[in-house]
Amino acid sequence: MAHKPFSPRPFPPPALAGVPLEYIVEQLHTLAHGYWNRPETADCVLIVPTCNHIQPPPSPPVTSNTVPHLTLQLHIDYLSAKSSLIRGLFSGVSPFECSPSMRSSPVPRLLDSRSSRPVLLLPVPDPRSIHLLIHWIYFGKTDHIEACLKGGVVDWEGLARNAEYLGLSSDIKVFLGRWYGKWLLPARGQLERRSHRSEDDSDDDSDIGLEYGENEAEETSEDVVCATSDSHAPDVTVVERGRSRIVCPLTRLSGNLKVCAAA
Repeated sequence: MAHKPFSPRPFPPPALAGVPLEYIVEQLHTLAHGYWNRPETADCVLIVPTCNHIQPPPSPPVTSNTVPHLTLQLHIDYLSAKSSLIRGLFSGVSPFECSPSMRSSPVPRLLDSRSSRPVLLLPVPDPRSIHLLIHWIYFGKTDHIEACLKGGVVDWEGLARNAEYLGLSSDIKVFLGRWYGKWLLPARGQLERRSHRSEDDSDDDSDIGLEYGENEAEETSEDVVCATSDSHAPDVTVVERGRSRIVCPLTRLSGNLKVCAAA
């Protein structure tokens, strides 16, 4: 059976012209339980590569296993309401018009398919966290994202890169900004202070060593070993830096949280 060409689907639909987007989104959140995890009602398919963003052949069948990927059966209206990138693609707009930064990123595109539903290849920067953002798109709640960040299941940077890539609405970016300010920024400052203290202690030890060399020329090697054993050598496992690496200390501070997955 030949595939049916996809007809562009603008959002909001013409029937809702003039209705505030905020009201439309609120109604979608209210109805989310009737659509979440209901593939039989889905009207689109997302293919999310999970291995190095390798692009499949130009026109692969939907069932192709040539590239490791996630297959998500979702709803166009929910995705379009929150993602400017997906809204533009389903409206027939070029991905380069949807996002000026797309030229330096893996390019999403609609695939030829025998399915009656449009199939969108979506090579997001961090496939591990995409399900959390999809849950947020449907329900508008960040509790699952917050629990997974506290548990170290996902990285803040991966979520932030996905949000930027998809062109998500500002409310998720506000949440991520607050999380960064509350947890990651203080943690980075603490690591930097520890690093500076270690450097200062190292400088003090060097000065002491020079002083001993001038005034205690006959000091035995055993005494030198005892002196150096009291120095405060920096712990290299503590001063690692980077947004993704800081998640591990946060996990220890947050207690025994259960590993979570999107509901």
